[in-house]
Amino acid sequence: MRLDDPLRRYRMNQFTDRDVMECTGLAERRWRELIKDRLVRTVVHTPGRGRIRLCDATTLKRTAAIAALNQAGLSIGVSAQIAFYAPYHTALYELCDPCAVLLQPSRNVDVESGLPPRVEKPLVDWFDPGSPAKPEPETDWLVRIYEGHFVGIQYKPEDAPVIFGDLRDSGSRFVAWLPLHRKSQFEGCAIEKLARKLGHDRLAKAVEAWEEPTKWARELNLLGYSYEEHASEDDPLRAMAAATVSSPLFTLSINISLAIRKALRCYLRIEPTTRVSA
Repeated sequence: MRLDDPLRRYRMNQFTDRDVMECTGLAERRWRELIKDRLVRTVVHTPGRGRIRLCDATTLKRTAAIAALNQAGLSIGVSAQIAFYAPYHTALYELCDPCAVLLQPSRNVDVESGLPPRVEKPLVDWFDPGSPAKPEPETDWLVRIYEGHFVGIQYKPEDAPVIFGDLRDSGSRFVAWLPLHRKSQFEGCAIEKLARKLGHDRLAKAVEAWEEPTKWARELNLLGYSYEEHASEDDPLRAMAAATVSSPLFTLSINISLAIRKALRCYLRIEPTTRVSA
């Protein structure tokens, strides 16, 4: 199967409403709700009736994570806030990308194909038409929700999760935690190691940008998110989270990495698009 045509379209970085819904499986009413509440960012063209909205690849990937969280039973608003605030999510978006994996971005575009040269042997098979989309424990990032309360992300299967917020009011409200976690918890995971092999310098910038708490606090304020500081080692909520994570009665796990890969494979037509509900 040739991927040249979908890769050329993908490199234009312009995705329609239909692209987003078909690739993520998000219902139209949910997509409109995200736009109305400014939980995702789109570009509006031809204003008025019949206007065409376009979004970029980052929004497509974020929406895939939101859709997965929503399908797991969380409200669309809470799903969007968790996806937006998951530590280092932009680093995941930078690397989980067909252009980063399949193309040599530093090379000139070939006149005939309209693409940079293909990588002869990709380091991962995420976008290989001959390989199915499947969980990859060493690479995948899992959002884990412990006892319907504490929200964390796990970068490596052998490591404890990073708790970055909690759910309140019977799971209807997400409260983010500041200060943000340091990159030492991210370094050494499979995504970071793969980025080094690919020479992906933009990932380092994404990691550095995440480590500025004042920027994120300001952006959370603009979006109407709730956040609290939990910096102290003897913070009671942190202690409660640690106790819960060490011995949870039940845990909800959402593989946001796999959700993103599946959405991108749908766009590349490696897999059938998802039926869009009303």
